[in-house]
Formats: sequence, C-alpha cells, structure tokens
Amino acid sequence: MRDQKLVEEYEKALFYLPPTLREALQSIPEGEKARIQEIRLRAGRPLSVFDGAVSRFVTGRGALTYGGNGGFVVDQGLIQDAFVRLCDYSVHTHQGEMERGFVTTPKGDRVGLCASVVKDRDGTISCREISSLSLRISREIPGAGRELCRRWDLSRGLLIGGGPGTGKTTLLRDLGRFLASGDLGPCRKVVYIDERYELSAMFRGVPRRDIGLCGDAICGLPKGEAIEQAVRTLSPEFILCDEIGSLAEVGEIASGLACGVKFLVTVHCGSLEELLTGPIPRALMDTGAFGGAALLDSPARPSQVVRLMTKEEFYHGKGAGPAPDLLRLCSDRVGKGFEPGTARPGFGPVAGVSLSVPDLPGDDPGGAKGDRPNA
Repeated sequence: MRDQKLVEEYEKALFYLPPTLREALQSIPEGEKARIQEIRLRAGRPLSVFDGAVSRFVTGRGALTYGGNGGFVVDQGLIQDAFVRLCDYSVHTHQGEMERGFVTTPKGDRVGLCASVVKDRDGTISCREISSLSLRISREIPGAGRELCRRWDLSRGLLIGGGPGTGKTTLLRDLGRFLASGDLGPCRKVVYIDERYELSAMFRGVPRRDIGLCGDAICGLPKGEAIEQAVRTLSPEFILCDEIGSLAEVGEIASGLACGVKFLVTVHCGSLEELLTGPIPRALMDTGAFGGAALLDSPARPSQVVRLMTKEEFYHGKGAGPAPDLLRLCSDRVGKGFEPGTARPGFGPVAGVSLSVPDLPGDDPGGAKGDRPNA
C-alpha cells in the first residue's frame, strides 16, 4: 500500500514534463518508481534518476543503466520546454523563487536550477541558458511521524536534523498533521512556515498536502518574516519551520518562544557530530525552545529516526554547554534577562512523560560519529 502511494506521487510529478520525457520515465519498472527521489535533466547528457543511493541513466524505453550509453539524451530545447511547463506556463510568477535558485511546481515538487544568472540594474535577477534541472519528488507519507509521536512529547519542542533527501520535510509535515487534526488530543493551532511551498504545496490558496484541520501555512515569505507574522497575527500554539539556516531565523524563534509558541524545526546536518557541534543546531538548542533533538537516517531510509535525545543528552554528547556567543542576536530580540540554554515558563518537562531513550545496540553514549542504531 505504501509503495503504491509512492508510485502515485512519482507519476504525478511527471505531469509537468514534456511528453517525450514523461513517456521514458513512465516506462521505468514499477518497483523502481517507488524509490526514485530525484529526476535530473542535463543539457547534452542522458536523463538520470537518483534513488537515495545511486544515480542511474534512463533509456528511451525506460530501462535503467549505470553507464550513459544508450541513455535518453536531453537537449537544450527540451530543458527549456520542461522549465516552462514546470512553472505552469507562468515563469514570471516564479521570479522570487528563481532568484534563490529554484521553482516549485503546483504539486509541491521543488526544481533546482543551474543557469547563467543575469542581474539587471534594478537588482532583478533572471536565469538564462538553463543547463540543468533537478526535480525533487516530494512525497506525503501519512503516519511517517507516528513512531516519533509515541516516543516524544511534541509540546516540549523538537529539533530534527538530517542530510538532503532524508525525509525532513515529509516527517515535519506529518507531525504537524497529527497536532492539527487532533490525533494527539485536542486539535492544536499549527502554522507552517512554508517559504518554498514544499510543506503545504499551496496552489491558488488551497493546500495540496494534508496539513491538518487546524493547520495554516504562510507561503513564499522568508522564514524570519513569516515567523514574526505568524506570532503577531495567527496566535499559533505550534510553529513548524523547515531547514533553518541562519542566526537571524534563530533569533525569530527565540522571539516567538518568549510569546509562548512551541517550535518543531529541521536543520541540515550530515552526521550526529554535525548535529551536536554545528553552529545553527547549537544556537537553536541554546534558545531553550527545544527539549531535545532527533537525527534522521540516510536517503535510503527517509523519515526514519536513528537517534533521539533530550536537551541534556544533546549537550552531554560533546561534553559542552551552551554557546552564548552564538546567541547574541537572540538575546537582543528577546530582551534583557534571556539566558541561553534555559527554558521559558510553560516549557518544562511534562508530568508523567519520560524523555529518556535507552541506548540501542552499537550506540555510543558519547555520540561517536558513524554510529547509526535503528530507531
């Protein structure tokens, strides 16, 4: 059943591609379709797909090969046609996204761009001579966050780390759906900060992903501005934000925390060591917004948690406490009296909930890099 859902998401993503490309990609064996995460078009080179482990090339009849011989060669005209279709024949409406190197399809799939960039006198950035397109297939997997909800009280906040393609967005969306639909008790007011339209797949004001009965999405705004807007106007109980990447965004989270909002966020990190020592994860943890952190597995096992730890275990992992220097910006936003690493009123441990996760076979309590126990 789950594989069939993954195949359906794959085939929906092909809708916006030119017919010749669509036919080749639809001819791929059914079992392979469920695993494909990315479709790559490169001018003058064979069409390729990535399944989370390896890249392979696609022939005109849908066969997958490890070498480029016999692959379906994509020319410049086909890339231009695909780009216009992926923009739903309205390239100018994606100008803001293009300036940041991507566009988002109406289905909610993100398309990365490689192109010659031209900056006009008025500061407008345009992409010309597109050389490659990377279509990342977004997938909605209901229940992806069920096990994590069983192991963790989301009201304490959670920082989720993982590398590209590990299912961070899929997991975050599902956690929000659980909260906003009442699967964990009363429906909670959840706001999704959806800068790239990937969480909600919002199209003409209607979300194409299930964001819950009490879920709202602010789309297209930079994360910092969107968080500030959500806190001021939507009275959220939870804010969900994907891929925090700057201290300015961390500062907005610290500000929202002072208003009593709970946060679930994701960050990029390629290993447990990067999660524990990276400047952004450390700064986020130091706000006091997160009772703990989770590390996701590889792209081959998307949305699977391999390490779940409390805030105390996070700091113990490297024998280091908070890093106040990283939180100077956050301190400025919250005001005098902000102490990095301390929780705000109402964010303490929840009675009767155990946050301790036992060490699993092969798990190093010291957090050695490379230990990846199964969740």
